[in-house]
Amino acid sequence: MLHKFVTWWRNRHNFVIMDARDNSVTFSRRLFRHIKKVYGNEDLQPKVFVFYTPAAECYGFAVNPPLDQPTQLADIQYNSKHKCIGFESLNPTVAKILYDYGVARFMKPCKLTVTTKVTPQGRVYFQIERPHEKFTRNSSPL
Repeated sequence: MLHKFVTWWRNRHNFVIMDARDNSVTFSRRLFRHIKKVYGNEDLQPKVFVFYTPAAECYGFAVNPPLDQPTQLADIQYNSKHKCIGFESLNPTVAKILYDYGVARFMKPCKLTVTTKVTPQGRVYFQIERPHEKFTRNSSPL
């Protein structure tokens, strides 16, 4: 219980706002500052790879991952109209992520916590945590 509280306290300002209407994922300011600090010195255009981790049953994303095969990567972009920074997730779509998480109203923007994780190879990725039970729909098993 104490471990969950400490994790929440450390990550309370690291979140993303997911909008299924246009498949956009917007970073919080602190999360963007963290990404910029870790990946800002690289010469590459920052690109995001979104994936599913079966062990944690959560989705996550990595910035500038070393991939051998060509795959879909999203550019981190600045939205001048809304003054925010994020990316567009097309595979998997934001609606698919929110549906898998059990969010009832996934046609409105949804705020989800992000935690920083490290792979056994030492690569940093960001895990999009499932929402608390009271924010999910009640579904019965089939």
